[in-house]
Amino acid sequence: MNVLLINPRWPSGRRGARRYQRAWPPLDLLIAAELLREGGHVPRLIDARAVAVSARETISAAHGADLVVLQTSSLDRWQCPELDWRMMKSLVSGLPKERLVVAGVHGTVQPELIMEETEAAILIRGEPERALADLAAAGGQPRGLPGMTYRSEGGIRHEEDRTPGRLDDLPAPAYDLVSPDWYAYEPLGPRLALLETSRGCPFACAFCLKAMYGPAYRVKSPPRVMSEVETVVGKWGARQVYFIDLEFTLRPERTYELCREIKRSGLKFDWCCQTRADTVDRPLLADMRAAGCRLIHFGVETASPWLMEKIGKKLDLTRVERAMTWCRSLGIETAGFFLFGLPGESPADRRAAAALARRLNPTYVSFHVAAPYPGTLLNRPAGGPRAGSRDDPFPACLPGHNLKLLARSARRAMCSFYLRPIYLRDRWRGNNLRRNLGGLKMLWEFLK
Repeated sequence: MNVLLINPRWPSGRRGARRYQRAWPPLDLLIAAELLREGGHVPRLIDARAVAVSARETISAAHGADLVVLQTSSLDRWQCPELDWRMMKSLVSGLPKERLVVAGVHGTVQPELIMEETEAAILIRGEPERALADLAAAGGQPRGLPGMTYRSEGGIRHEEDRTPGRLDDLPAPAYDLVSPDWYAYEPLGPRLALLETSRGCPFACAFCLKAMYGPAYRVKSPPRVMSEVETVVGKWGARQVYFIDLEFTLRPERTYELCREIKRSGLKFDWCCQTRADTVDRPLLADMRAAGCRLIHFGVETASPWLMEKIGKKLDLTRVERAMTWCRSLGIETAGFFLFGLPGESPADRRAAAALARRLNPTYVSFHVAAPYPGTLLNRPAGGPRAGSRDDPFPACLPGHNLKLLARSARRAMCSFYLRPIYLRDRWRGNNLRRNLGGLKMLWEFLK
């Protein structure tokens, strides 16, 4: 079969609820493409997030395909999909609906609504890679295939959920379908590849959307990770790698082993990851730095211990401060992430979060409005009403909060951090000009 894979570019969205439109490799579609090849099919990828593609070109390619797959949230957006779900109507305009397959978070948590809005023939719930390969192997007939929702006899039929498989059983992503020149990450630089060493997370944070990952924490073996690193760095030409795991250092022994393998390989590249501050110590961070780690993302969320407990994060802020200090001493840059609009949060809590960010002084910081995604505990607080409705199933903030007020608070907090004279002095003194200009561009995208 000829299969067209589409990673669309979404508009910026509602003010205060915008998601940064960064062009990153659509990792799950690249894995799916390689699975399709193994099955004797011919995949083609349109990454409209990275390269401008006209609607006419996309429609023309779609009419020449046996299956047209629109991914509404590629793997780097599984946790934080776009909120303006109605834009899917315009995204699918002109595509052949009888061959249209929709995959992603939106359809996973609201399958019947998304089927109605897109008029797609088939919807894939959960991880798309194996499901899509099975669908192609069945000649595009979804009946009996786990994870499928489809039209049947005038109604919508849901097959049983698909059980997530072993990560080592997935093939290496088909990076030859895209160019390294299409992708970058401002704090790291150009020629970026995304890879993963695990999927899932055992923690139960109320705001975290894990519908795409399945209930278990699954890992990829370090030798398998290294084979992919060697391909994207040695052959594809990546200079930066972002390990897109939810919690990169959850099992320190795996992290130590991976760092040893990276150092042993002799490959020269910078990399970053995200993790909890209470799963690192100084020796581990030192080993990561020696293996090329240049940036770590830490979720801090709030300065309030009461709110920290309420949202299930259960993170000791002294551990955050310690981790940031260790990273700074080792030359590892850090990014701190905070959420505004948590249940029961007050203006004083938001001011305290901004003050904590200034005290922690990471290299980068971001303040986002907490979106109560369907399927999260934040969307269904204990004893409280569900956030959202059929008219707005992906609300931008919790009931009782004002989105415009939260957005203003987030912009004010960003300015209070980035416009400090001491921060500007430290960032521009003897540092990389291109990266600093990239950081300014990133700040502008969040503030505008």
